[in-house]
Amino acid sequence: MRLFLIPDIYQGDPSLTLVENDYHYLIRVLRYKPGHEFLGRDSNGNVFDLKITEITEDSCTLQVKESPGEYLKLPEIILYQCVCKGKKMDQIIRQATESGVSKIIPVVSDFSVSRIDTEKHGKLDRWNKIVREAIQQSGSLVNTVIENPVTIDNLLEINEPISAEGELGLFFHQEVLDSGSLHGYLSADPCRVFLVVGPEGGLSSRETEVLFNKKFKSIYLKTNILRAETAALYGIGAVQTILLESENWIIK
Repeated sequence: MRLFLIPDIYQGDPSLTLVENDYHYLIRVLRYKPGHEFLGRDSNGNVFDLKITEITEDSCTLQVKESPGEYLKLPEIILYQCVCKGKKMDQIIRQATESGVSKIIPVVSDFSVSRIDTEKHGKLDRWNKIVREAIQQSGSLVNTVIENPVTIDNLLEINEPISAEGELGLFFHQEVLDSGSLHGYLSADPCRVFLVVGPEGGLSSRETEVLFNKKFKSIYLKTNILRAETAALYGIGAVQTILLESENWIIK
């Protein structure tokens, strides 16, 4: 089911009138009619049942009720995605948002081909637009946030080693660097997972050393060689599935 992101002007009233872009999206793009019911979410993560009660030439009015439904709570995943070239980064951000990642932090790493000038190219604005579109299209109830891009050195300076109880740091690598397994690392049922995915050229030896010093664990995917955009979605899906199905594990 699609999800509508309720604008910040909403103050908890039983009705809400929409104009301009939000009106255009619901009435002109989705072609919703009076009586149509759908879910909405505000910026605080609260879920509401919405119903279109009136449509005019330039506005529509919604009935707003707090939703009594129970919804699946996904494990919190924070994606540190090393910047990829071209449209690949857009694809990764869209798919990560659809998958329910809590936060996306673009990272300019040693082997990143693309360099970011957010003021010149407006990439951050475009990425935020992609996040919004992906949330509404997929119906994700996770308030995915994308942060300003950082360099790998700044990232490592501002983040302390993974040490808090319930936190786990993982990074995917193209080589076997240790003997740990994804199931083994996730068996502690962490409430928050930090996931680092490299660019097209992978992570440098310097970066892997610093990640190890930060208490991150290395994961080797025992499959074919994956593109960077494939590895991100593959990794997110693997982590989510293992955590969500942990009660069904069979311990040998």
